[in-house]
Amino acid sequence: MTKNDRLGSDTGNENGRRLRRRTVLSGLGATAVAGLAGCTGLLPEAEAAGDRVVIDVAGRDVDVPDDPERILGIGAGTLRQLAFMGATDRVVGVGSIREESLKELPYLVANPDLGELPTFGDRGADRDGDAEQILEVEPDVIFLNGDPSRADELSEQTNTPVVLVDTANVMHDDGREVLSETWQTIGETLETEARAEELETFLEDTVADFEERTGDIPDNERAEGYAAAFRFRGAHGLSTTRGDTTMFHYPNVENAIEDVEPHQNSVDLSHERLLEADPDRIFIDVASVDRVREEVDENPELEALSAVQDGEVYPVLQVYRDMRNFGPMIANAYFVGKTSYPDRFEDIDLESQVDDVFEALFGERIYGDLNEQYPDVYRPLF
Repeated sequence: MTKNDRLGSDTGNENGRRLRRRTVLSGLGATAVAGLAGCTGLLPEAEAAGDRVVIDVAGRDVDVPDDPERILGIGAGTLRQLAFMGATDRVVGVGSIREESLKELPYLVANPDLGELPTFGDRGADRDGDAEQILEVEPDVIFLNGDPSRADELSEQTNTPVVLVDTANVMHDDGREVLSETWQTIGETLETEARAEELETFLEDTVADFEERTGDIPDNERAEGYAAAFRFRGAHGLSTTRGDTTMFHYPNVENAIEDVEPHQNSVDLSHERLLEADPDRIFIDVASVDRVREEVDENPELEALSAVQDGEVYPVLQVYRDMRNFGPMIANAYFVGKTSYPDRFEDIDLESQVDDVFEALFGERIYGDLNEQYPDVYRPLF
Protein backbone atom coordinates (compact mmCIF):
# COMPACT_ATOMS: atom_id res chain seq x y z
CA MET A 1 0.00 0.00 0.00
CA THR A 2 1.37 3.42 -0.92
CA LYS A 3 1.54 6.40 1.41
CA ASN A 4 -1.39 8.02 -0.42
CA ASP A 5 -3.41 4.84 -0.11
CA ARG A 6 -2.89 4.86 3.64
CA LEU A 7 -3.95 8.49 3.87
CA GLY A 8 -7.06 7.84 1.83
CA SER A 9 -8.16 4.95 4.03
CA ASP A 10 -8.25 6.97 7.27
CA THR A 11 -11.96 7.81 7.09
CA GLY A 12 -12.96 4.22 6.46
CA ASN A 13 -10.97 2.60 9.20
CA GLU A 14 -13.24 0.24 11.17
CA ASN A 15 -11.76 1.52 14.43
CA GLY A 16 -13.03 5.00 13.64
CA ARG A 17 -9.64 6.67 13.28
CA ARG A 18 -10.05 10.38 13.01
CA LEU A 19 -9.91 12.31 9.80
CA ARG A 20 -6.42 13.73 9.31
CA ARG A 21 -6.16 17.39 10.17
CA ARG A 22 -4.57 18.14 6.82
CA THR A 23 -7.75 16.94 5.09
CA VAL A 24 -9.81 19.35 7.17
CA LEU A 25 -7.41 22.24 6.73
CA SER A 26 -7.13 21.71 2.99
CA GLY A 27 -10.50 23.41 2.66
CA LEU A 28 -9.37 26.47 4.58
CA GLY A 29 -7.63 29.47 3.08
CA ALA A 30 -4.28 30.73 4.35
CA THR A 31 -5.96 33.58 6.20
CA ALA A 32 -8.29 31.22 8.03
CA VAL A 33 -5.45 28.93 9.00
CA ALA A 34 -3.45 31.86 10.36
CA GLY A 35 -6.45 32.98 12.36
CA LEU A 36 -6.92 29.55 13.89
CA ALA A 37 -3.30 29.52 15.04
CA GLY A 38 -4.01 32.39 17.37
CA CYS A 39 -7.10 30.86 18.92
CA THR A 40 -6.97 27.72 21.01
CA GLY A 41 -9.73 25.19 20.69
CA LEU A 42 -10.98 26.35 17.26
CA LEU A 43 -9.56 23.54 15.17
CA PRO A 44 -11.87 20.53 14.70
CA GLU A 45 -12.43 18.86 18.05
CA ALA A 46 -12.27 15.43 16.42
CA GLU A 47 -8.61 16.05 15.81
CA ALA A 48 -7.73 16.34 19.49
CA ALA A 49 -8.02 12.62 20.27
CA GLY A 50 -5.28 10.23 19.21
CA ASP A 51 -5.32 6.49 18.56
CA ARG A 52 -3.04 5.63 21.47
CA VAL A 53 -1.12 7.21 24.35
CA VAL A 54 2.62 7.61 24.75
CA ILE A 55 4.39 8.96 27.83
CA ASP A 56 7.03 11.52 26.90
CA VAL A 57 10.27 12.33 28.74
CA ALA A 58 8.45 14.81 31.00
CA GLY A 59 5.94 12.15 32.05
CA ARG A 60 3.11 13.72 30.02
CA ASP A 61 0.44 11.45 28.53
CA VAL A 62 0.17 12.37 24.85
CA ASP A 63 -2.52 11.08 22.49
CA VAL A 64 -0.87 10.27 19.17
CA PRO A 65 -2.11 8.70 15.92
CA ASP A 66 -1.10 5.29 14.71
CA ASP A 67 1.66 5.43 12.10
CA PRO A 68 2.21 9.22 12.10
CA GLU A 69 3.58 10.14 8.68
CA ARG A 70 4.08 13.90 8.96
CA ILE A 71 6.32 15.03 11.80
CA LEU A 72 8.31 18.03 12.98
CA GLY A 73 11.31 18.29 15.28
CA ILE A 74 11.39 21.59 17.17
CA GLY A 75 14.07 22.80 19.57
CA ALA A 76 17.83 22.45 19.59
CA GLY A 77 19.04 19.00 18.61
CA THR A 78 15.59 17.52 17.96
CA LEU A 79 15.90 17.21 14.19
CA ARG A 80 19.20 15.40 14.72
CA GLN A 81 17.44 12.87 16.96
CA LEU A 82 14.91 12.21 14.21
CA ALA A 83 17.82 11.66 11.83
CA PHE A 84 19.32 9.15 14.27
CA MET A 85 15.96 7.41 14.33
CA GLY A 86 15.86 7.13 10.54
CA ALA A 87 12.71 9.25 10.40
CA THR A 88 13.73 12.12 8.13
CA ASP A 89 11.46 10.81 5.37
CA ARG A 90 8.51 11.79 7.60
CA VAL A 91 9.77 15.29 8.41
CA VAL A 92 7.67 17.97 6.66
CA GLY A 93 9.38 21.14 7.87
CA VAL A 94 12.54 22.39 9.53
CA GLY A 95 13.83 25.37 11.45
CA SER A 96 15.81 27.82 9.37
CA ILE A 97 18.97 26.04 8.14
CA ARG A 98 22.04 27.93 7.01
CA GLU A 99 23.23 26.76 3.60
CA GLU A 100 26.73 26.05 4.86
CA SER A 101 25.31 23.72 7.52
CA LEU A 102 24.28 21.28 4.81
CA LYS A 103 27.98 20.61 4.21
CA GLU A 104 29.17 20.84 7.81
CA LEU A 105 26.73 19.10 10.15
CA PRO A 106 26.80 15.30 9.77
CA TYR A 107 23.04 14.74 10.09
CA LEU A 108 22.44 17.27 7.30
CA VAL A 109 25.26 15.91 5.15
CA ALA A 110 23.59 12.50 5.45
CA ASN A 111 20.12 13.97 4.77
CA PRO A 112 20.56 16.89 2.33
CA ASP A 113 16.87 16.84 1.35
CA LEU A 114 16.06 18.41 4.72
CA GLY A 115 17.43 21.67 3.35
CA GLU A 116 14.63 21.80 0.79
CA LEU A 117 11.74 21.60 3.27
CA PRO A 118 9.54 24.52 4.37
CA THR A 119 10.63 26.35 7.52
CA PHE A 120 8.54 26.86 10.65
CA GLY A 121 10.68 29.17 12.79
CA ASP A 122 14.06 30.60 13.56
CA ARG A 123 17.24 28.65 14.20
CA GLY A 124 19.03 28.66 17.52
CA ALA A 125 18.94 27.02 20.93
CA ASP A 126 15.78 28.88 21.95
CA ARG A 127 13.69 28.28 18.84
CA ASP A 128 10.27 26.84 19.61
CA GLY A 129 8.36 27.06 16.37
CA ASP A 130 5.83 29.43 14.81
CA ALA A 131 2.26 28.15 15.11
CA GLU A 132 1.06 29.64 11.83
CA GLN A 133 3.95 28.14 9.88
CA ILE A 134 3.47 24.81 11.64
CA LEU A 135 -0.18 24.71 10.60
CA GLU A 136 0.83 25.25 6.99
CA VAL A 137 2.89 22.03 6.91
CA GLU A 138 0.16 20.05 8.70
CA PRO A 139 2.13 17.69 10.97
CA ASP A 140 0.60 14.64 12.64
CA VAL A 141 3.02 14.84 15.58
CA ILE A 142 5.46 17.46 16.86
CA PHE A 143 8.58 16.49 18.81
CA LEU A 144 9.77 19.32 21.04
CA ASN A 145 12.93 19.82 23.07
CA GLY A 146 11.69 22.51 25.39
CA ASP A 147 9.57 23.43 28.35
CA PRO A 148 6.39 21.41 29.14
CA SER A 149 4.39 24.65 29.25
CA ARG A 150 5.47 25.43 25.70
CA ALA A 151 4.50 21.92 24.64
CA ASP A 152 0.99 22.42 26.02
CA GLU A 153 0.72 25.85 24.44
CA LEU A 154 1.92 24.64 21.05
CA SER A 155 -0.45 21.69 21.15
CA GLU A 156 -3.38 24.02 21.85
CA GLN A 157 -2.35 26.48 19.16
CA THR A 158 -2.03 23.81 16.47
CA ASN A 159 -4.29 21.07 17.84
CA THR A 160 -1.40 18.69 17.20
CA PRO A 161 0.06 16.24 19.71
CA VAL A 162 3.38 17.54 21.06
CA VAL A 163 5.78 14.95 22.45
CA LEU A 164 8.60 16.24 24.64
CA VAL A 165 12.12 14.87 24.11
CA ASP A 166 15.45 15.83 25.63
CA THR A 167 19.17 15.67 24.92
CA ALA A 168 22.13 15.55 27.29
CA ASN A 169 25.87 15.10 27.38
CA VAL A 170 26.67 11.43 26.74
CA MET A 171 29.92 11.66 28.72
CA HIS A 172 28.29 10.03 31.77
CA ASP A 173 25.65 7.39 32.46
CA ASP A 174 22.87 9.81 33.34
CA GLY A 175 23.27 11.71 30.07
CA ARG A 176 23.21 8.50 28.07
CA GLU A 177 20.05 7.48 29.90
CA VAL A 178 18.38 10.74 28.88
CA LEU A 179 19.31 10.15 25.26
CA SER A 180 18.10 6.55 25.39
CA GLU A 181 14.79 7.71 26.84
CA THR A 182 14.40 10.18 23.99
CA TRP A 183 15.06 7.44 21.43
CA GLN A 184 12.57 5.16 23.17
CA THR A 185 9.96 7.93 23.20
CA ILE A 186 10.41 8.71 19.51
CA GLY A 187 10.43 5.00 18.71
CA GLU A 188 7.18 4.39 20.56
CA THR A 189 5.53 7.39 18.91
CA LEU A 190 6.62 6.41 15.40
CA GLU A 191 6.29 2.67 16.08
CA THR A 192 9.99 2.16 15.33
CA GLU A 193 11.09 0.76 18.68
CA ALA A 194 13.61 -1.54 17.01
CA ARG A 195 15.59 1.45 15.77
CA ALA A 196 15.74 2.89 19.27
CA GLU A 197 17.15 -0.40 20.51
CA GLU A 198 19.78 -0.37 17.75
CA LEU A 199 20.95 3.08 18.79
CA GLU A 200 21.06 2.14 22.47
CA THR A 201 23.09 -0.98 21.66
CA PHE A 202 25.49 1.04 19.52
CA LEU A 203 26.05 3.52 22.33
CA GLU A 204 26.52 0.81 24.95
CA ASP A 205 28.93 -1.13 22.72
CA THR A 206 30.92 2.02 21.97
CA VAL A 207 31.38 2.88 25.64
CA ALA A 208 32.36 -0.73 26.35
CA ASP A 209 34.89 -0.70 23.51
CA PHE A 210 36.70 2.32 24.90
CA GLU A 211 36.64 0.88 28.41
CA GLU A 212 38.08 -2.42 27.20
CA ARG A 213 40.89 -0.62 25.38
CA THR A 214 41.97 1.90 28.01
CA GLY A 215 40.00 1.36 31.22
CA ASP A 216 42.87 -0.43 32.93
CA ILE A 217 45.37 2.42 32.53
CA PRO A 218 46.25 3.80 35.99
CA ASP A 219 45.48 7.46 36.52
CA ASN A 220 49.14 8.36 36.86
CA GLU A 221 49.97 6.70 33.52
CA ARG A 222 47.24 8.24 31.42
CA ALA A 223 48.08 10.48 28.50
CA GLU A 224 47.21 14.16 28.76
CA GLY A 225 45.52 16.38 26.21
CA TYR A 226 44.15 19.87 25.89
CA ALA A 227 40.89 20.72 24.11
CA ALA A 228 40.90 24.19 22.60
CA ALA A 229 39.22 26.60 20.22
CA PHE A 230 35.80 24.94 20.31
CA ARG A 231 32.98 27.02 18.94
CA PHE A 232 31.00 28.99 21.47
CA ARG A 233 29.27 31.93 19.83
CA GLY A 234 31.93 31.93 17.15
CA ALA A 235 35.46 30.68 16.54
CA HIS A 236 38.12 30.84 19.27
CA GLY A 237 41.84 30.46 19.69
CA LEU A 238 44.20 28.16 21.59
CA SER A 239 43.67 29.92 24.89
CA THR A 240 39.95 29.10 25.00
CA THR A 241 38.89 25.71 26.37
CA ARG A 242 35.81 24.03 27.86
CA GLY A 243 35.04 21.35 30.39
CA ASP A 244 32.82 18.63 28.87
CA THR A 245 35.51 16.94 26.82
CA THR A 246 33.79 13.66 25.94
CA MET A 247 36.54 12.91 23.43
CA PHE A 248 38.95 12.67 26.43
CA HIS A 249 36.57 10.91 28.80
CA TYR A 250 35.84 7.89 26.58
CA PRO A 251 39.49 6.92 25.82
CA ASN A 252 40.60 7.85 29.38
CA VAL A 253 42.81 10.79 28.50
CA GLU A 254 43.41 13.34 31.25
CA ASN A 255 42.69 17.02 30.71
CA ALA A 256 45.93 18.98 31.00
CA ILE A 257 43.97 21.86 32.55
CA GLU A 258 42.82 20.22 35.75
CA ASP A 259 40.39 22.70 37.30
CA VAL A 260 38.04 23.27 34.35
CA GLU A 261 34.58 22.08 35.40
CA PRO A 262 32.44 19.96 33.01
CA HIS A 263 29.61 22.52 33.02
CA GLN A 264 31.85 25.36 31.79
CA ASN A 265 31.07 26.06 28.13
CA SER A 266 33.90 28.47 27.51
CA VAL A 267 36.96 29.26 29.65
CA ASP A 268 39.62 31.78 28.65
CA LEU A 269 43.15 31.04 29.80
CA SER A 270 46.10 33.36 29.79
CA HIS A 271 48.94 32.48 27.45
CA GLU A 272 51.14 32.17 30.53
CA ARG A 273 48.92 29.50 32.04
CA LEU A 274 48.72 27.58 28.78
CA LEU A 275 52.52 27.69 28.41
CA GLU A 276 52.90 26.52 32.00
CA ALA A 277 50.59 23.55 31.43
CA ASP A 278 52.37 22.83 28.11
CA PRO A 279 50.13 19.94 27.02
CA ASP A 280 51.66 17.17 24.92
CA ARG A 281 48.75 17.23 22.48
CA ILE A 282 46.20 19.87 21.60
CA PHE A 283 42.90 19.10 19.87
CA ILE A 284 41.05 22.04 18.31
CA ASP A 285 37.71 22.58 16.62
CA VAL A 286 38.29 22.33 12.87
CA ALA A 287 36.07 25.38 12.37
CA SER A 288 38.61 27.46 14.30
CA VAL A 289 41.68 26.48 12.26
CA ASP A 290 42.17 29.91 10.71
CA ARG A 291 41.74 31.66 14.06
CA VAL A 292 44.33 29.38 15.72
CA ARG A 293 46.86 29.96 12.96
CA GLU A 294 46.35 33.70 13.24
CA GLU A 295 46.75 33.56 17.03
CA VAL A 296 50.06 31.73 16.82
CA ASP A 297 51.32 34.10 14.12
CA GLU A 298 50.35 37.12 16.25
CA ASN A 299 51.73 35.66 19.51
CA PRO A 300 55.13 34.06 18.78
CA GLU A 301 55.45 32.92 22.39
CA LEU A 302 52.88 30.22 21.64
CA GLU A 303 55.38 28.60 19.28
CA ALA A 304 57.19 27.45 22.43
CA LEU A 305 54.33 25.03 23.20
CA SER A 306 55.57 21.45 22.89
CA ALA A 307 52.47 20.48 20.89
CA VAL A 308 53.19 23.21 18.35
CA GLN A 309 56.87 22.32 18.07
CA ASP A 310 56.20 18.56 17.83
CA GLY A 311 53.34 18.75 15.32
CA GLU A 312 50.79 17.57 17.89
CA VAL A 313 48.05 20.15 17.29
CA TYR A 314 45.12 18.39 15.64
CA PRO A 315 41.83 19.76 14.29
CA VAL A 316 38.85 17.51 15.09
CA LEU A 317 35.24 17.51 13.92
CA GLN A 318 32.83 20.10 15.28
CA VAL A 319 30.95 19.04 18.38
CA TYR A 320 29.34 22.12 19.93
CA ARG A 321 26.97 23.37 17.28
CA ASP A 322 23.19 23.20 17.54
CA MET A 323 23.72 21.41 20.85
CA ARG A 324 26.29 18.63 21.14
CA ASN A 325 26.93 16.54 18.05
CA PHE A 326 26.93 12.97 19.29
CA GLY A 327 28.53 11.43 16.16
CA PRO A 328 31.57 13.71 16.05
CA MET A 329 32.02 13.22 19.80
CA ILE A 330 32.56 9.50 19.26
CA ALA A 331 34.60 9.96 16.07
CA ASN A 332 36.87 12.44 17.85
CA ALA A 333 37.23 10.09 20.82
CA TYR A 334 38.58 7.37 18.52
CA PHE A 335 41.02 9.85 17.01
CA VAL A 336 42.16 11.03 20.45
CA GLY A 337 42.54 7.42 21.57
CA LYS A 338 44.52 6.38 18.51
CA THR A 339 46.75 9.45 18.81
CA SER A 340 47.30 9.15 22.57
CA TYR A 341 47.51 5.35 22.85
CA PRO A 342 48.57 4.07 19.42
CA ASP A 343 49.34 0.58 20.74
CA ARG A 344 45.82 0.20 22.16
CA PHE A 345 44.10 1.41 18.99
CA GLU A 346 46.48 -0.14 16.46
CA ASP A 347 43.68 -2.22 14.94
CA ILE A 348 41.62 0.90 14.23
CA ASP A 349 41.67 2.35 10.73
CA LEU A 350 40.47 5.84 11.57
CA GLU A 351 38.67 6.67 8.35
CA SER A 352 36.82 3.35 8.37
CA GLN A 353 35.99 3.71 12.08
CA VAL A 354 34.58 7.21 11.65
CA ASP A 355 32.47 6.00 8.75
CA ASP A 356 31.28 3.08 10.90
CA VAL A 357 30.09 5.61 13.50
CA PHE A 358 28.14 7.68 10.99
CA GLU A 359 26.72 4.61 9.29
CA ALA A 360 25.44 3.36 12.65
CA LEU A 361 23.79 6.73 13.31
CA PHE A 362 22.56 7.78 9.87
CA GLY A 363 22.93 4.79 7.57
CA GLU A 364 25.48 6.73 5.49
CA ARG A 365 29.28 6.69 5.30
CA ILE A 366 29.92 10.42 5.09
CA TYR A 367 33.49 10.89 6.33
CA GLY A 368 34.68 11.62 2.78
CA ASP A 369 32.14 14.44 2.45
CA LEU A 370 33.14 15.95 5.78
CA ASN A 371 36.84 15.62 4.96
CA GLU A 372 36.27 17.39 1.66
CA GLN A 373 34.64 20.27 3.55
CA TYR A 374 37.34 20.23 6.25
CA PRO A 375 40.61 18.93 4.74
CA ASP A 376 42.54 19.81 7.92
CA VAL A 377 40.57 17.46 10.16
CA TYR A 378 42.58 14.75 11.95
CA ARG A 379 45.88 16.04 10.52
CA PRO A 380 48.68 17.99 12.27
CA LEU A 381 47.98 21.70 11.96
CA PHE A 382 51.62 22.83 12.15
